[in-house]
Amino acid sequence: MCGSWILEHLITFVLGGIDFSIYEQLDGGNISMANSSICKVVGIGSIKIRTHDGRFYTLNEVRHVPHMIKNLISLNLLDKKGFSFNGEGGVIHVCKGSNVILKGAKRDTFYFLEGAMLLDSAVVAFFEVDQEDMTKLWHTRLRHMSERGIQILAKDDLLCGHKINYLGFYEHCIFGKLHRNKFPKAIHRTKETLDYTQVVGILQCVESSGSHRYFMSLIDDYSRMTWVFIMKQKSDAFKHFKQWKKLVENQTGKKVKWLRTDNGLEFCSSEFDEFCKMDGIAIHHTVRNTLQ
Repeated sequence: MCGSWILEHLITFVLGGIDFSIYEQLDGGNISMANSSICKVVGIGSIKIRTHDGRFYTLNEVRHVPHMIKNLISLNLLDKKGFSFNGEGGVIHVCKGSNVILKGAKRDTFYFLEGAMLLDSAVVAFFEVDQEDMTKLWHTRLRHMSERGIQILAKDDLLCGHKINYLGFYEHCIFGKLHRNKFPKAIHRTKETLDYTQVVGILQCVESSGSHRYFMSLIDDYSRMTWVFIMKQKSDAFKHFKQWKKLVENQTGKKVKWLRTDNGLEFCSSEFDEFCKMDGIAIHHTVRNTLQ
C-alpha cells in the first residue's frame, strides 16, 4: 500500500491500508466513489504521521476502507476543527494560528502531503520519545527552561500537543548554572602604611607602542594606594618589585612587612623567595587566578 497522502475536500480522513496505531473494527457504512462504485468502511482508528519539518502528529477518526488505493486527508474536517489552509504556487499550507502544521506539494491535479506515515516499528519509537525524552527535548529546545515553565506552555497547547512529564535530574543544566560563592566582605586590620601589600596578578593587555604587553599592580592595604607597572615580559616583575620596594621605603621611612601574591610562577621563583627572606618580608600565596 502506498504511504503517500492526498489533501482533498472530503468529509473525513480515509486510509486504504491497515497501518493504524489505534484501531477498532466496526460497520461504518459505505462511501460513494467518483466512478459511482461503493466502498465499505470496516473500521476506524488513529495514525501517526511525520510532517515536512520532522514533527509528529496524530490523525484521529480515520476511516479504514480496504478498497481505496490512495490515502486521503479531509481539508473539510480540518476546517471544522479550526485549521486554515491556503494554496498558491503549487504548495498548500494547513495552519493552526500562525503555525504551519501540514504542507503539501501539487502533482498533477492533487496536493500530496510532504511527510510520511509511521509504520508499527516507527510508532513504537515515537511513543518512546514522546513519553521518556520529550520533556528533556523541549527543555533543551527552550534554552533550559524550568519544568514549571514548560508545563505552562504545554497547558496552553504551545508544544505541538506533546505531554510533559517530570524532568528529573539534568546534569548539564546543573553544571551550567554553578557559580563561585562570593568572598566575604574584607576587614582591614592593618594599622599603618606598608603593613600589608597585595600584588594583583600580572595581566595581559593590548600591546602598547613601546611593545609593553603586561601590567602589574601593587596595592597597600592600609592606604589603598596603588602602583601600576607596565612590562614587556612577565619576568620583569621581580625587577619592578625591587624598584617599588626601594621607592616606597625611602619615601615613607617604613619597611614592607607582608606581601600577598596570587601564586603566579613569576612570584614563586627561588630568587624572589630568597630576596624576601633576606629583607624579612613574609609572603602569603592565594589560589592562582582567584582575585580577592
